[in-house]
Amino acid sequence: MSSVRGGLAGVAMAALAVAAHGFAGGGYPGSSGLMLLVMAAAAVGAAAAALRPPAALPILMVAGQPACHLALSGLVQHGHAAGAMEFSAHGPMLIAHAVAAVGCAFLILITERLYELISRAVRVLLTRPGGLPARAPLSRRPHSVPDPKTLLALGAAGPRAPPVTA
Repeated sequence: MSSVRGGLAGVAMAALAVAAHGFAGGGYPGSSGLMLLVMAAAAVGAAAAALRPPAALPILMVAGQPACHLALSGLVQHGHAAGAMEFSAHGPMLIAHAVAAVGCAFLILITERLYELISRAVRVLLTRPGGLPARAPLSRRPHSVPDPKTLLALGAAGPRAPPVTA
């Protein structure tokens, strides 16, 4: 399940970084900016697959957005590559990146939980129900040693002797 989380985190990170960046007026990347963005998103996806607690995903996604923003702002010519992370000049862009990261993380966690629930329901529906286990008769205990009298009646000379030939 962690590989699904990592893949979703990487893909969603790249898609939402581009969407948030463009929505805030930053522009869309060219081929080299896109490659830098893919590398940053792949690193976030690999880290998301390695980290198990659910609370780590929103923190990781928020921490990955500045890296994606720098990849987009350094190579997309929209006039703020030098002061890319200044809050006073680019507050809406930082807010758009943060909202996209937190929203993306919660959507991934909800998707992961729904996947677990649906796969469990399908497994229950498709699993053939087994019968009740057979109960042992109450008169005999399991793994009990037979009486020597019954062995003699069956033709044995004693409990450890070979059978009597006729």
